Amino acid sequence: CIMDKIILGILMLRRMTAYEIRNVIKNNFKSMCSDSLGSIQVALKKLFELKMVTFEEVVEKGVNKKRYAITDIGQKKLIEWIKIPIDTSKTKNVDFGKLLFMGYVSRNDQKNLIDKIIRSLEEEYKALNSLKESIHAEEERKMLEDYLLTDIEYQARIGTLNTGNDISENIREISRFTLATLDYGIDIAAFNIEWFKKLKERI
Repeated sequence: CIMDKIILGILMLRRMTAYEIRNVIKNNFKSMCSDSLGSIQVALKKLFELKMVTFEEVVEKGVNKKRYAITDIGQKKLIEWIKIPIDTSKTKNVDFGKLLFMGYVSRNDQKNLIDKIIRSLEEEYKALNSLKESIHAEEERKMLEDYLLTDIEYQARIGTLNTGNDISENIREISRFTLATLDYGIDIAAFNIEWFKKLKERI
């Protein structure tokens, strides 16, 4: 399940509660998996049973919370999954099946449907660009480095990722691919907007 892998990936950087994981998914991975707290808690329970995550009970502002951390087993599974090449044929949107049969409706309906698709894509494009502008990579890297100074276990974990690098270099590598994934989403949205605009011109 993709949610399991995303949660493991998030927990590679720092310990988090289910609510904190939900916020990260909501802000960065909503297009890939559900940000429902119930789904996240089910996934965490499964990962805990598989010994891929562990948790400690903490009290914050009088509220009992579970703070989750990835285990060595979880890290091993995550790295194995990352090393399997991306299968681009799996990045399907089943809703695009409608495009195949759009000739069944009137030209007016076709144009209206395409206009709605373009508007939706433009909103996605705008949201992704806003997200990119809101990311202050250097600040976030510094915050993560500061966090790792307080969590020796996680400092060692990040240090094992690429033993030829120091902690700062490993964090920079992680950050580079986070931004590359965002750029990919922006470029795909831009391509789709132009493609549907050209399709509309041909109707």
